[in-house]
Amino acid sequence: MAFSRSSQPSLHRVGGNLALDFANTVSWRATDRETDHIATVDGLLHWAAESGLIAGDADFPANALETAHGLRNAIRTVTEAALAQEERPREAAIILDVFRECLESAQFDGIPARILFRASAAEILGPIALATIDLLRGDMLARLKMCPQDDCHWLFLDMTKNGSRRWCDMASCGNRAKAAHFRKRGTIGRTPLRGG
Repeated sequence: MAFSRSSQPSLHRVGGNLALDFANTVSWRATDRETDHIATVDGLLHWAAESGLIAGDADFPANALETAHGLRNAIRTVTEAALAQEERPREAAIILDVFRECLESAQFDGIPARILFRASAAEILGPIALATIDLLRGDMLARLKMCPQDDCHWLFLDMTKNGSRRWCDMASCGNRAKAAHFRKRGTIGRTPLRGG
């Protein structure tokens, strides 16, 4: 399917890692507002273009969308297990399978070498699978966190010096949590907060 830049808004990327941003392509998780930003090939290509993986003209086979969704689910499952310090789940094999398939069209480029994925689906899925593998085997895994907001649960790397980042984004989930906290205090305390 050929990509035509749609009118979709840019998805806020807060993960600090390509694989986490890919896992975060569902908003308002487990609510009646849940939105899958890569439910269609056009949505996936829009996200990939916004992430710098592809240029404006790109193709992505429609039958590979299921692979993309499987990769996203595997990333989510494996990172959640890492957060819970559980044994790595069997879904980790999906990440390796996708990476292995993408490598069939890959080439080294430049010094130091970069891996270039040449096939249409591999151009998007290869870098995501590689970013996941690098995260799972590197020091950054210790910085992995999940937003505690009930309708979010986006994943991100806490790059603060003291590891104090709590929310995926202070301007959205952080502010909503603070507002809810103050509303709760207002109804419990002696002087209720007045609504605007």
